[in-house]
Amino acid sequence: MGEQIDTLDDLLRPGLRAVAVGINPTPLSVAVGHYYQGTYGQRFFQRLGCLGLLPDGEGFEDDRAHAAGIGFTDVVKRPSRSRDDVTIEDIELGVPILERNLAGVDTPVVIFVFGWAATKVLGFSTGPGWRSERLAGARVFVMPGPTAERSTVPPLLRGLAGGLA
Repeated sequence: MGEQIDTLDDLLRPGLRAVAVGINPTPLSVAVGHYYQGTYGQRFFQRLGCLGLLPDGEGFEDDRAHAAGIGFTDVVKRPSRSRDDVTIEDIELGVPILERNLAGVDTPVVIFVFGWAATKVLGFSTGPGWRSERLAGARVFVMPGPTAERSTVPPLLRGLAGGLA
């Protein structure tokens, strides 16, 4: 929107197995300089770890995941504490940039970390799991919500792991 802001750089490059797409960075993540540093974001990394998609090791999770072939970006780059602070204008400006960035890395899979972001980008409400829609040519997976019923999460995550194999 023409103003300078501190935000997170996209972690994108050709050859990625998947790209994780969030709503927008939180101030905490921007202050630390790494994706998903809040409680719900850490749940995403825990789930990747359970699937064997997040290598053990030193350092921040987004760096380790990126080295293992998972990229990171957001629909909106302006940080805020909650999705309630993201405006329709933010989404309308962010979606074409997101699509262009994803097309530029030609990733086979887009993982929406939060269903709300998928709903805003795809234009309709969507549940977790693999979707029939594509985004910038990539298959789309929507993660179960961070507070989803525990019994529903493992089958969905196994579906993601199978689709990335």
